Amino acid sequence: MNRSPFALALALAGQIGQAAQGVPAIAAAATFLSGIFAGHAHAAALSAPDVVESWLLPRYDALLAAAKAQQEAWTSFCKAPSADGVAELKARFAAVSKDWSAVEFITFGPVMLSLRPDRFNLFPERRNAVGRSVAEIVADPTDERLQPERFFRLSAAVQGLPALERVLYDEGAVEALAAGPESARRCALGLAIANNLATIATELRSGWGNESEGLLAQLVAGKSDPVFFPDPNALLSQIVTDLAGAYQRVVDQRLLVVLGKNADEAKPLLADRRRSGLSKATIVASIDSAGALAAQLAQGLDGKSRESLTTLLDAAQAAAAGLPDDIGEAATTAKGRRTLEGAVAAFKAAQAGIASPLASGLGVPLGFNALDGD
Repeated sequence: MNRSPFALALALAGQIGQAAQGVPAIAAAATFLSGIFAGHAHAAALSAPDVVESWLLPRYDALLAAAKAQQEAWTSFCKAPSADGVAELKARFAAVSKDWSAVEFITFGPVMLSLRPDRFNLFPERRNAVGRSVAEIVADPTDERLQPERFFRLSAAVQGLPALERVLYDEGAVEALAAGPESARRCALGLAIANNLATIATELRSGWGNESEGLLAQLVAGKSDPVFFPDPNALLSQIVTDLAGAYQRVVDQRLLVVLGKNADEAKPLLADRRRSGLSKATIVASIDSAGALAAQLAQGLDGKSRESLTTLLDAAQAAAAGLPDDIGEAATTAKGRRTLEGAVAAFKAAQAGIASPLASGLGVPLGFNALDGD
């Protein structure tokens, strides 16, 4: 089965990080495909541990700091709820949402355990799972399920950012949080979610450790792990595969599903973060973060290939920056659809660029995922 780098990129889909069983399959695919790309290397191979330490871990640090600040904000707010205090909660929510979007496409390392991606941000949701779960918890007068030892075992639909968005932005949410018969319960739920997000963010960062201990130390030493690194030498391939998936994740889950076939079939209610008005910000954070990773990896390319890739990355970031704030509404108008369709084209071009010149130039293979169909 011979595939061009372009075809490999188009075969990628967003990595849904909870499937730990996918890592051995990806490693196997990396081993099988390595020969395809071996003759294309133009520059010295990059170090996967260096990429993890210099690109990924600072982003997990930022996520952890934002999650802890949000946790503290909810703790303070629930001691003295007020309509004015909700503004701070919304600002903290936006910060965590942004920092999660910057790493959401990463599927290797501690994030692959305990359904952490879904528990942090269940998206896309099915059958209004989040709304139903939030309503059910709010209606429960007991506190038992909101305790940390129980909460993390509940449905992912009520544990993460989408549920917290409902608590903060559903119709009447500010008033319900500030006063009224549901105020205490909604505060308790918001705090439980904030605590859970801070715990997950801590687990993501602490699991990696540093050069002396944890997964990073193990990776630096070249030691394999049956769960995380069946083949440490295949990790760079996993990084590049996840990078390509970042662009497809945005295209498939944040744009095409909202666009529909035409304006009459647009589905604005499926836009991510539509309640909080962060649909664009979520995409920008993801594309900017992917661009930074690609730029770092591109240092291993020759000058011509690096210039070619940079053009595609810059176009993708410009397209993200030019998106309308309300993705859903834009999908219902001719002008808005042209903008969204232009962004789709730019993101697909960047994704293809991850296959060639990036992956081919680095001499690393792209892995397959469940949506590849082969």
